[in-house]
Amino acid sequence: MFRKHYNTSLQKIFSQSQLLIFSLTLGICSLIFIVISSYTMNTYAKQSLNILSATLSEQIQPAVIFNDRITLQQTLNNHIQQYPIRAIVVKDMQGDTLAAVYKNRTEFAWLENLFNRVFFADPVSQSIKHKNNQYGTLIIHGSANQLMSFFFQMLICLSIGIFIILLVMLWLVHSTYRKLMHSIQPMVNTVESLNLDTNYQARLPSSPIYEFRVISGAFNNLLDKVQRTNEKLQSENSLLSHKALHDQLTELPNRHYFYNILCNQFENLEENQTALFFIDNNNFKDINDAYGHLAGDAVLKEMALRLKKNVRNYDVVARLGGDEFAILVGNIKHYEHLEQICEHLIACSQAPLNFDQQQIYFSFSIGVAFSKCATTPEDLIAEADNAMYKAKNLAQGWYITPCQDIY
Repeated sequence: MFRKHYNTSLQKIFSQSQLLIFSLTLGICSLIFIVISSYTMNTYAKQSLNILSATLSEQIQPAVIFNDRITLQQTLNNHIQQYPIRAIVVKDMQGDTLAAVYKNRTEFAWLENLFNRVFFADPVSQSIKHKNNQYGTLIIHGSANQLMSFFFQMLICLSIGIFIILLVMLWLVHSTYRKLMHSIQPMVNTVESLNLDTNYQARLPSSPIYEFRVISGAFNNLLDKVQRTNEKLQSENSLLSHKALHDQLTELPNRHYFYNILCNQFENLEENQTALFFIDNNNFKDINDAYGHLAGDAVLKEMALRLKKNVRNYDVVARLGGDEFAILVGNIKHYEHLEQICEHLIACSQAPLNFDQQQIYFSFSIGVAFSKCATTPEDLIAEADNAMYKAKNLAQGWYITPCQDIY
């Protein structure tokens, strides 16, 4: 059984020889890799690109002299496919482009661009001459695609070497590992529990090793921040969900949310006899034209407020868009009940709205359809909409679609 040494540090647990061997080995290997690979690849890149540009210049010389652009373009296309080149441009003596070809971007284009900036920062320019007369300029931008493969091969070799060294050192640190795991295991168990249960209230236990105590403290502080952030995200998600389902101006349920509610209630028509009210502002366009859009928004907000105040708390009032509103009224058993609600809603629109020291008058048209006489939610909406347009031609301002199932 391990004794508790609260003054033990991680630096004391690892021997200086083990740390020194590993650090020196990794540092020397990395330094050799960087020096050799950089020098080799840089030299190879410059030499190969210079040779390639000289060869290509000779091949395209006749095409440039005779301005044979088709042959010139075919030659450039062949070379960019066969050689590590990302772009070839041929210009005449006036600087105009005779032909140009560019290699397509690869899957690791961002890494290739990094290598290009290191090894092919500047393009190679080659004069196109014939009998000491210059006819144009060949510009070649090298591609680091092959250099990347060479680099990765060297990196693999280096990794294998480091892996072998680590295997040799493994037996040196085995006993130390066991001692460390005695302190790490409680922390691991806590982290695994946190990962499985997503319990942000869990905290890492303290450790007898000083460095692990520091890590535990830092991790626990991070968990505190994560917990606060998670709670904030949950709150923001609830707010976003509310905004997605409600009209921003009136804070009423929007068309999408209202339709979902209607469909849910339509599935329980036997238990919940529902009436759908479609409500439209009769003079909303005139209000916008006469008083401005701010006044129009104020009228819509006032409509929403008055409609909500003049129905029961469990009735659903929604804004469908523009100046159109809808109300789902449940537990309707008598025709007179619908008439009373219509008269009540019409009456609530009679008082003017005081806006910017002006009195704005508005009125409603109400169309009502009963769920018992509709086969689908769409039918119910269509009936209520038709009833609303009929109501616009009636002095009373409302119309109820006839239904035999309500008396």
